[in-house]
Amino acid sequence: MRWYPMTGVLVLIMLLATMGLPVASRAQDTAGWTDFRTRSSYSVEDLAQALFPAAEPSTTPGVRTRGIGAPQALPSLPVPRATVVLNVLFAPNSETVPSSSHAEIDKLGTVLSWPQHTDYRIQLEGHTDNQGADRKNQTLSEKRVQSIKAYLIQHFRIAPERVRAVGYGESRPIGSNDTPEGRGQNRRVEVVNLGR
Repeated sequence: MRWYPMTGVLVLIMLLATMGLPVASRAQDTAGWTDFRTRSSYSVEDLAQALFPAAEPSTTPGVRTRGIGAPQALPSLPVPRATVVLNVLFAPNSETVPSSSHAEIDKLGTVLSWPQHTDYRIQLEGHTDNQGADRKNQTLSEKRVQSIKAYLIQHFRIAPERVRAVGYGESRPIGSNDTPEGRGQNRRVEVVNLGR
């Protein structure tokens, strides 16, 4: 008879632990995510630091662990990739890179051309809001990131295999599509560091 209260406590602990997992994984997804649309100005160095963050030392200098070694990351946990949102705004229903956004894309091209970054690959991700047909939004998001890729290749002589372009349409919103502000957040171009 004493097992019933103990079983209830265990079930409660497991339930609470399970509820905490989605929160932790969402926080992990946003780690290394920088939105440059919210900054009035940023430098090429700021973009480089956000997209290619410096490796942090695994231990504090001068501290020894007496043979235990540096702590190892758990292999089952995914490593968050550095991601930036470019301040690139396309005209409605257009995949042409607006001249007002050339300076923003030029910053990315400059960073990708630096010798310390020439071994890295990136993924351009296009996103839209939910206004219009799903298929049209999907196609539009794909064409937009393809046009940015073409611009980078043409103006900075970046090898095409270093830049992957993927359109997600309206499938990955970060804001509510019920408000103009949320739809504005959802219309974005993300750059993801895929590593070497």
